[in-house]
Amino acid sequence: MPRRQAPGIIRFRGQPDESLVDEALSALSGGGVAALPTDTVYGLAVRADLGDAIKRVYRIKGRGFDKPLVLLARDAESAGRLCRDLPSGFDRLAQKFWPGPLTLVLGASRQVTDWGLGGNGTVGVRVSAEAVVRMILERIGVPLASTSANRSGQPECHSGAEVLRSLKEPPDLLLDGGERPRRRPSTVLDLSGPRPVLLRRGAIGRAELEEACGRPVGLARIRALFVCTGNTCRSPMAEGLLRARLPKHWRGLVEAESCGTGALPGMPATATAQQAARKRGFDISGHRSQPLTRDLVEEADLVVAMEDRHRRAVLDLAPGADVMLLDEGGVPDPIGGSLDDYLETLDLQGSNLPEVVRRIGGMLSESEQRKGKRK
Repeated sequence: MPRRQAPGIIRFRGQPDESLVDEALSALSGGGVAALPTDTVYGLAVRADLGDAIKRVYRIKGRGFDKPLVLLARDAESAGRLCRDLPSGFDRLAQKFWPGPLTLVLGASRQVTDWGLGGNGTVGVRVSAEAVVRMILERIGVPLASTSANRSGQPECHSGAEVLRSLKEPPDLLLDGGERPRRRPSTVLDLSGPRPVLLRRGAIGRAELEEACGRPVGLARIRALFVCTGNTCRSPMAEGLLRARLPKHWRGLVEAESCGTGALPGMPATATAQQAARKRGFDISGHRSQPLTRDLVEEADLVVAMEDRHRRAVLDLAPGADVMLLDEGGVPDPIGGSLDDYLETLDLQGSNLPEVVRRIGGMLSESEQRKGKRK
């Protein structure tokens, strides 16, 4: 039996039993908001067909109404009924990754629109692998509208205690299933347009999605990572140069970052690197170094190495990483050299940067590029 800790809180471990589900159904059917564990973090959930309950989720979370909720469906068939037309690739993706941490953005059905969801014509749908979510959905008869159970702008919550500390006001019911493992968030893939577009990186990688879709997956945002040794001259100069030379309509769509295979954290770019950057019209005085890590590589869409040894270091950490050399002969290290040495290195980087920009353009979805041009 689950053990009630306090009014509105039910503690359980392992497989939940039917009495817990009874409590959840009672709260949800009365228009209540429940907090419960999901595939990755704790989430807030309400019946998708109760508009007042949906408004309460936004109030409890402190979230703007322009940010949509995700619908949790019982199975792929139920999820398919929430969209206008089943897009190409839906069945293959559902079969491979559901139940699990993949949210698919689909064209919203008339029913979803009638519920006041899918305001921009689309809706995010997921089939959860979490036992308590699945047991509720087996009996409730409608999807659950859900979002992460943390105050908007704050870190996501991995335990019931974190939920209660984070939210502006408590939910009506907290199903406390203990602390969730720290995992990557669910992947969000948009299937509503002519080409699949990855909206959020997460537990399922782009290559896996492309294999399941059978076609390329575009990116709504690009993160480029430059890698050298100490992260105090070559890679911060390349990072700053990319930012300075990005097409204006790509700004906001492309993030640039750098790191070093032997970097100490928190070091500024060398004084001569900063001077060389100013000579070429951009500023890297705010740069602080960071070491190369697996997380940085996995969060990047494109890794650009200064030398082959840096490329090998990246692949040792993440064998499937998309990593290129900025220059096939390697970018020489100007550390300890004169300003002219730094400028020579920077100009070599600049002569090779168009290939990086070309690669980024090939990754960005066409729709996102058009949006950028309209801004």
